Amino acid sequence: MNSTSAVQIVEKVGGTYKLNSDALKRILQQKSVLNKKVAILTVAGAFRKGKSFLLSNIVRYLLCERDGTDWMDSSALVTGFTWARSKDAVTDGILMWPEPFFAEDANGEEFAILLMDTEGAFDHKSSMGQCATVFALAALLSSVLVYNVMQDVQEDTLNHLQFFAKYGSFALDEEDSNSPFQSLLFLIRDWQNDDEFGFEAGRKLLDDKFKMHASTDSSMQTLRKDIQRSFTDMKCALLPSPGDKICRGSEGQITVDDMNDDFKDELGELVPRVFNTLLHPKEIGGKTITGAEFLSFFETYAKIFASGKVPEPKSIFEATALATHQSALNTSLENYTKAMRTHFFQLADRKFFEEAKLQSIHQEATSASVKMFTDIKKMGNLPQFVISLKQKIEEQFREVYQKDNQSRISVEKARKEKEEAERRRIEQEKRAKEEQARQEREKEALRIQMEREKKEKEEAERRRMEEAKRHKERMEREMRERKEAERRMLEEQSREREILERKMREEAERARREREEETERVRRQMEQMRLESERREREREEERREKEREAEQKLQRERRRREEAEAEAAMRMFMQPSFMQPSFMGGMGGMNG
Repeated sequence: MNSTSAVQIVEKVGGTYKLNSDALKRILQQKSVLNKKVAILTVAGAFRKGKSFLLSNIVRYLLCERDGTDWMDSSALVTGFTWARSKDAVTDGILMWPEPFFAEDANGEEFAILLMDTEGAFDHKSSMGQCATVFALAALLSSVLVYNVMQDVQEDTLNHLQFFAKYGSFALDEEDSNSPFQSLLFLIRDWQNDDEFGFEAGRKLLDDKFKMHASTDSSMQTLRKDIQRSFTDMKCALLPSPGDKICRGSEGQITVDDMNDDFKDELGELVPRVFNTLLHPKEIGGKTITGAEFLSFFETYAKIFASGKVPEPKSIFEATALATHQSALNTSLENYTKAMRTHFFQLADRKFFEEAKLQSIHQEATSASVKMFTDIKKMGNLPQFVISLKQKIEEQFREVYQKDNQSRISVEKARKEKEEAERRRIEQEKRAKEEQARQEREKEALRIQMEREKKEKEEAERRRMEEAKRHKERMEREMRERKEAERRMLEEQSREREILERKMREEAERARREREEETERVRRQMEQMRLESERREREREEERREKEREAEQKLQRERRRREEAEAEAAMRMFMQPSFMQPSFMGGMGGMNG
């Protein structure tokens, strides 16, 4: 059993009608409805004639279609819209089923289906104005208006459509457009004149009722023509009586099996055909509307019908024209918003538009939105809405997109300034570290050089002392063994010369190796300095070249110093007495002779 119940969206308060906006918004602002096209089926007619019972069967059909079950299951309870056996009307105002149903149009686009029930007309509690108010409000908002009529279409049945005829005639005179209303279905209940039922029998009846005869009053002829012009489509269907059990029963007590068989058969054909052929998305002013737009139109019409009196066609036309223009404005403004958001969405977080580019995008989006507004079908011609649209677009551009872009510019500027400051700080630290490393390297090179020079001096002094000691020993030995010393001296001199030559060779070899090592070290230093200098910026190129020149000069000084040291050492060696001894001995020999 279905536990959902219809929601009252228009309440009868005294002699007036009040829109229950909260209830209506809860239905139309559902995500599945808000931006979808909507089709509205409404049942209207005299009270206690089975309107709510019919809608309950329609709810069952839609629920079973959605769930894939058999809606004519004999055990199924007929529940949904409240209906009961009573002498008084059960429905007040206008009710709507809270759950939308969904179908697809010929293009495969999904739209929402909404069901509305209206209070019964012509009871002893309602005036003719109140009855006409509910009837007119329902028709203005319906895609399909099911006019529930008992037994036959009488002349007073057509008179009840006087409002639609007047409004349709006025709208068609004011606006060269399609009919202001969509589908009207005369549903003849408890048809007893013959055994033919359904749409084909209804078509014959409707043709007969709208046929013009010479005896037909001119006002009735005009009424019939205006009714036909006011609706894009008119149909008629005949239903037999549902049976005594239905007439005596109430919601929650009656099942499908309680219906007469012929009623079940005709109902089984009628309801699917209504949804398959008659029901289309709601159009107002030639434009198909969405759930959000339907809410706006409902609120607009509810205001002008609130008094409980049927307003003049001109008032409704003007209200509709305002509503269609406002809807077109909202749609066009939303198109502008989407276009601008799309452009901003394509930007990275840190990007922004140059002012000229932003203005170009704004102008392009504005032109497209104004064109959309112009192309949208509307009732009437209200040029102030174009001005209002442009003003709203300009206001939105200034307050939203220019401010957003300026904020992006400020953020990007601050970010770049921060990055530049950070880059300069890192660069300064890098240069400081490089300078410190250079100074450390120079200090280390100087320390190594000083240690090497110190060791060389110590080694030279040690060799000098050793050499002096050996010289002294040789002199003492020569003094003691003068006579024997000549031969031995010659041998010693020869041996010493060999040793000296060997030492000189070794010294020369060592000096050569040291020079090569020094040259290789300097070469590696120069290579390292060259590689490092290539990574530095151009301003450090001169410094590198200066260092190379200093290194080259240092190498030359070192070479000169070594060469001078080697020359000095060789000179000292040759100046030693041992080299002078043979000449001395030769002189002595000459004296002895």
